[in-house]
Order: sequence, then structure tokens, then C-alpha cells
Amino acid sequence: MERDDVINKVFPHSLFGYDPVAVDAFLDEVIRELDRKNNTIDVLRLKLAQELGEAQDVNTMLASTMQREGFLKRAEELIKVSTVAETEAVPEPAEEPVSDEPAAEEEPPEEPETEPEEPEASQPPEEPAESDEIEQMII
Repeated sequence: MERDDVINKVFPHSLFGYDPVAVDAFLDEVIRELDRKNNTIDVLRLKLAQELGEAQDVNTMLASTMQREGFLKRAEELIKVSTVAETEAVPEPAEEPVSDEPAAEEEPPEEPETEPEEPEASQPPEEPAESDEIEQMII
């Protein structure tokens, strides 16, 4: 819906219809709101285009600087070297010989039997010496 659609809209008059002055006032509000929103959209689109243009300029400038100084070639070489090193560093798993005989079950080693220890009589915690109490009060 555009501004002109609202302005050019004609409503038929009826005997018991709405007040034409109130309808026109409301439609004027609608027109102002449409104009405000369209202006906001235009401003935001302009800002976005500006930001995208600046970002593209920065990317272009960085790419040319990196190319000029050989960073891109060096980065590609490092990536190739690290990829080759990773593939060479991974050892292949050794294959275990497969036999037709069932595997013998190993029994866990027997633990030597020990006699249960008698629990020691629990003693109440020692109370701090009187000199400790005095030192704590001083600190």
C-alpha cells in the first residue's frame, strides 16, 4: 500500500455511515505514518549500503596488501605443509593376528588373604594448648 492509494481512496456515502471528517482525519494519520516508515526504511537502506561499501573497501585493501607482501602465498604453503604433516604423523593401526582357536579366558590373580584389622579406639580431638589460645587472642 502506497501513500497515493490512501489519498485516492473514495468511500461511498450512506445515510447511516461514518463521519467523513473523522475518516479523513484518520486517513491523514495513516498517510503520515506511511511516510515516516518509508523514510526510516530509506535511511536504513542507505546506511546499510554505506556499511557494505566500506566493508568491501576494507576487504579489497587488505587483500591487495596481503598479496603485495606475499602473505597469501605463504599462508597457502603453510596450510599445505600442515596438511601433509598431519597425514604423515598418523600411524596406521597394527593388525592383530586372527586365530581359529577360541581365546583362553584369563583368570584374575588371587589376592592374598589378610586378616581384618581391629579398629583403633577413637580418641577425642586434642584441645589447643593455652599458649595457642593466647597467641590467637593477640593476633
